[in-house]
Amino acid sequence: MTLFLVVLAACMAVASEYLLTRANPGVRLPLWRGRPPCNPTSARVLRGLALGSAVFAAINPSDDIAWWWGVALIVGVFLPALLVRLVQNSRVRAQPVH
Repeated sequence: MTLFLVVLAACMAVASEYLLTRANPGVRLPLWRGRPPCNPTSARVLRGLALGSAVFAAINPSDDIAWWWGVALIVGVFLPALLVRLVQNSRVRAQPVH
């Protein structure tokens, strides 16, 4: 069940990034602390569900949260989404600053 939730969370995180890049064609999306011009609700919902699934996957059957690998699990879930954003930013030319 844990592996299924991790894969599901990773897929939802990538789908969130895909929706975000479709909503902002031709725009370089910020990697950290930046708000994209258009942030659709569906992308935000998928991002929240992905985070919730990753946290739920970090819970052992004995109801103890695995703190020692929970952070690595969440990073592993959102690493594919970060890579999707990096690839998208490398394909979009930088806009001149006016």
